[in-house]
Amino acid sequence: MHSLRHIVRRAIRSLWEHLYLNVMATLVIGAALLLIGVYLTVQYNLNAIVDSWDRDVHLSAYFHEDVGLERRFALRDQFAQRREVATVRYVSEADARAWLMERVPDIEPVLVELGDNALPASLELTLVSTEASPEAIAAFAAELQGPDFETIDYGQEWVERFNTFLSLLQLLGAVLGSLIGVAALFLVANTVHLIVYNRRAELEVQKLVGATATYITAPFLIEGATHGLLGSVVAALGLWAVHRGLVVRLQEALQLGLAGELSFLPASYLLMLFVFGLTLGVVASAMSVRRFLVQAP
Repeated sequence: MHSLRHIVRRAIRSLWEHLYLNVMATLVIGAALLLIGVYLTVQYNLNAIVDSWDRDVHLSAYFHEDVGLERRFALRDQFAQRREVATVRYVSEADARAWLMERVPDIEPVLVELGDNALPASLELTLVSTEASPEAIAAFAAELQGPDFETIDYGQEWVERFNTFLSLLQLLGAVLGSLIGVAALFLVANTVHLIVYNRRAELEVQKLVGATATYITAPFLIEGATHGLLGSVVAALGLWAVHRGLVVRLQEALQLGLAGELSFLPASYLLMLFVFGLTLGVVASAMSVRRFLVQAP
């Protein structure tokens, strides 16, 4: 217990005596964590947007003209009972016509010339999120094929490209996250090494009088943990400033509301950021002291 108190006092004294270098180390960790936090924010919001897209797997089944109204409603009720279907809506010829004219007003003369039945009636089906894979969508679309429907449209090519894009995005995210983590560790370790090098005379004296490696290293680990925690606070405040000052204004300027609200990192992600900051500070300090102990005579 006496040794622990002595180690803590040494760490506190070092933090104060080498205030400039310690502030620099804290800011470097904060900058590295801010970069990681921005990456996590982007990934978190992209995942949320992708999840919302996955929940909206949509198919359009267009009826033949000779299919009666009673049969159409019977098919609607039948598909509403399927476990794969989240919602199903019947769109009449008049509804389809009104929808198109609302979005493309200039097309009205063309529709008038083609007649009231220019656009076919359809069933608009939304599948549950568990049926978002290309294979599941294709299998369900194949079941819809029959004499009642003229064509089934679900954007097969788009679905396949979208899932390929998601796979590439996840791979890119993993690679980018790993590179950021390695770069942050390297940058912080070299910054902390300056603190160790500035105290080389003190450490050499401790080695000469027989201090163990653990006794020499322990105060630096406490200092590294302090750097990591304070750097995490700096990064969290920076992330909040970026979110309020840049992301929200960018969302308003580009009208990104269609993609959902861009959210700040939840508490679990912030906790993970603090744990990573603490680990980063401790590991960087341990690496720097070990390098000194190995190189010192």
